[in-house]
Amino acid sequence: MVDALEFGTLDATNKKSPKVAESPRHKILLLDNFDSFTYNLKYQLQEFGTVKTWRNDVALDKLIAQALASDLVVLSPGPGNPAKAGNLLALIKAVAGQVPMFGICLGHQALVEAFGGVIGPAPAILHGKTSDMQHAGDSLFRNLPKPLSIARYHSLVASEVPDNFQVTASVGGQVMAVEDKAQKLFGVQFHPESILTTYGQQLFSNVFACVGLEE
Repeated sequence: MVDALEFGTLDATNKKSPKVAESPRHKILLLDNFDSFTYNLKYQLQEFGTVKTWRNDVALDKLIAQALASDLVVLSPGPGNPAKAGNLLALIKAVAGQVPMFGICLGHQALVEAFGGVIGPAPAILHGKTSDMQHAGDSLFRNLPKPLSIARYHSLVASEVPDNFQVTASVGGQVMAVEDKAQKLFGVQFHPESILTTYGQQLFSNVFACVGLEE
């Protein structure tokens, strides 16, 4: 197992997150899309609850059962595109609206694609680059500065967003975050678990608040 600290994910600029309920512990399913950031995510999510990590090649019926037994499903980053990410898209379509979901990078793209959106090439390939992102200032980005410095590791981007999603953040016209509050679906193209994203842990705390898991 890879130690999350090996990737340097803890950011000294991250402020103390709001208190979240500790008893009973939130049950979190982290869907691993075979990404090196997965253990970073698990390390940070453990502040908020008990994390079970399952890979996207697990049988779909088992993934669905585990997702429906969870308080939140986190869809990890990963290589390639959503259509080639095992049972990622199928899981989203099966449980959307029944359990809250938060997608990061590939996970975000999968949320968009699952509802009929289009994922296409980004204007430039960005791996380990930072950008200043504009955002709505509420929901996922409550109490976060504008602009927010974010870490980007992607060559694809959402070029068409389905009607059920609202775009809540962008960089140079590129979609960086979406949300469907009614179904409690949230996605970010950037990596809040990276040390290059400031206030990453605050954003994770906001995720739990958005899906009704804040104390």
